[in-house]
Amino acid sequence: MTDPLSKLSLFATDREIAIAVVGKERALMYVKVVIPALERHGFPKIDPLHDGRPVPLVRKWYNIHMGVDKSYILQSLQDGKENPEGWRSARDKRNDRKPKLGLNTRCMNALRYIVEHPDVRTSAEIPGTTDFTMNELASRGAIKEGKRDSQGDRTWIVADLGLEEIARLNDWHGGKRRI
Repeated sequence: MTDPLSKLSLFATDREIAIAVVGKERALMYVKVVIPALERHGFPKIDPLHDGRPVPLVRKWYNIHMGVDKSYILQSLQDGKENPEGWRSARDKRNDRKPKLGLNTRCMNALRYIVEHPDVRTSAEIPGTTDFTMNELASRGAIKEGKRDSQGDRTWIVADLGLEEIARLNDWHGGKRRI
């Protein structure tokens, strides 16, 4: 069986294409109803210079539309690319946002205060905080000990881990303080 489109010239009228595709009996309906609908889905347009549709493109469009030509799919796929992120469960993704240092409320409040008040450096300047709290934060990596101030008190500097923990706390608790 030969392809009816192969009998057409390089550019064909809608009527000629309709006869080749659906036959003479249904050609009028195809021209009036089907072709305008197909154009909305990428069917080749009429070439104004040749006053017809390019038959090779019409054939290619039908091959793709009917699933005969799968080469266009293979060209768009990249072999070997995987997405391990897609394998993670919602719980795993949620746990990435969860606070990681396991700070108690006293430590969270002290860390939040020192982050919100960058000029504060000693435990005496943080309400309700002692060196014990600051040592606990330092042991978790949230802060680092700095140089002693002019009165001999220990100063503290917020570490990157402490800033990350405050961001996680804000995200996890919706920006609300836990007291």
